[in-house]
Amino acid sequence: MKVPQKQKGREHVYEPALKIAIAQEYFTSDLGFTKLARKYGLPGEATVRHFVRWYKKKYPEGTTTEENTIDNQSDKLIPKEIKEANLKVIALQMLIENASKELGIDLVKKFGTKQSKK
Repeated sequence: MKVPQKQKGREHVYEPALKIAIAQEYFTSDLGFTKLARKYGLPGEATVRHFVRWYKKKYPEGTTTEENTIDNQSDKLIPKEIKEANLKVIALQMLIENASKELGIDLVKKFGTKQSKK
């Protein structure tokens, strides 16, 4: 995910998907605020700390659903790259869901509908 450049007179504006991915990685990995800030090229650990607080406020119950839950026992067996990919997928699904709510339209294709013949 692309980190935007700082604009004069404004603070950084980060995409919610990036905030979610970083916060979830903080909760699921052994990386701290500083290491995550370095990994994603953020200005400092305060930014990551802000993302985690934002995430806890916006999603107090977490984002776990039946399909997103991973057993703690099998969690140790999954490689780090797969965990990160799963976090990105979850973040993008949540972004699509939020955009659908804000725009008031369904952004996900329904496979059961048939196209009209021309």
